[in-house]
Amino acid sequence: MLDQLYTLRKAGFFEKFSALSDEELVATLRQERKDSMANNFEQEFDIGDYTHISELLAQDDKKFLNKDLEADVAAENNAYISVIEAFATLSNGAFNPTNIKEFWHSETGPIEVSFTNNFGDLIYFEPEYEDDWLHEDVFIVLVDELKKVSADHFLICLGPNQEWLDQTVTYIRLTDKQRLVLEEKLGWYFPPQ
Repeated sequence: MLDQLYTLRKAGFFEKFSALSDEELVATLRQERKDSMANNFEQEFDIGDYTHISELLAQDDKKFLNKDLEADVAAENNAYISVIEAFATLSNGAFNPTNIKEFWHSETGPIEVSFTNNFGDLIYFEPEYEDDWLHEDVFIVLVDELKKVSADHFLICLGPNQEWLDQTVTYIRLTDKQRLVLEEKLGWYFPPQ
């Protein structure tokens, strides 16, 4: 997977490390991952090397978002707020929602989600309760909002040979040229949206 690093960088991944060589980048990413795990577990913890490319790409949260749709959605967990915040990060500063709220009328809904967009408009939607799964409305609303503030595309990616098709959804922020690089060089599939 690290042999794909040149192509990934050409597609805009890890821009904040553009001054580093591929070898320096890998060392930096491995150390960041190790430090993050140690922080999460409050002790030294080394998860080892990357077993899937999504683990590597997840370290570039301004470019790549992999979200498990079975997200422990419940009244006290603020799962929809978390998704909105993740898309704000993915936008690389273009999308700045404020006053983000998630209100549950009962343990099974109805659910009300709202935020103020970049233009001061109140955005409001009511995702259906689907046990602990995220409802697709959150993604539809957020991609629509991102289109208003960014020239980049926020695309669902199923990876090479659609092998990322599972209970997660992967969004990648790309220009047309970057998308073409991933399609042609790595065989990644972006379904029509």
